[in-house]
Amino acid sequence: MRIIITDTNVFFDIMDIEVLPDFFGLDFEICTTDFVVDEIKRFEQAEQIQNFIRSKKLTVFSFSSEEIEQVIAIKTKRNLRRIADKSVLWKAQQLECRLLTGDKNLRCEAEDSGLIVNGSIWVIRMLVEGNNVTAQKGIELLEKLKTVNSNLPFDEIDKLIKKWQI
Repeated sequence: MRIIITDTNVFFDIMDIEVLPDFFGLDFEICTTDFVVDEIKRFEQAEQIQNFIRSKKLTVFSFSSEEIEQVIAIKTKRNLRRIADKSVLWKAQQLECRLLTGDKNLRCEAEDSGLIVNGSIWVIRMLVEGNNVTAQKGIELLEKLKTVNSNLPFDEIDKLIKKWQI
């Protein structure tokens, strides 16, 4: 199974558009780090994530003190201030796997290190392409995503919507 590591903001987007169970239905081993899980403070969101951890659908990587030092010491071209961002970058580099993020600096840093990087739009595309949801539902999810995250590339979303309307 293909491994993907996700950061906090992708989880937020997916929870906001109410497709977290569908996300975990994709044919990937979905992973994150304990630093990401610790950033999810709202009770209902934290409970949703904990349910997927308990059911072993979400793997959470913890770090030894030595690994934490390595994560903190990562040299980056961009200012990655949050240890959660550095932790998913470090782990994705270690595993040489796809990284899901909506953070521009983290995306650029990961791409510079040779990782495949995607975000919330890709998740919805995978849901449609994997027949987890219909194209019409995918369009609805993309429209909803535009309302919950104004930092997304709307032109890319609109191209995908147009493609699925055919």
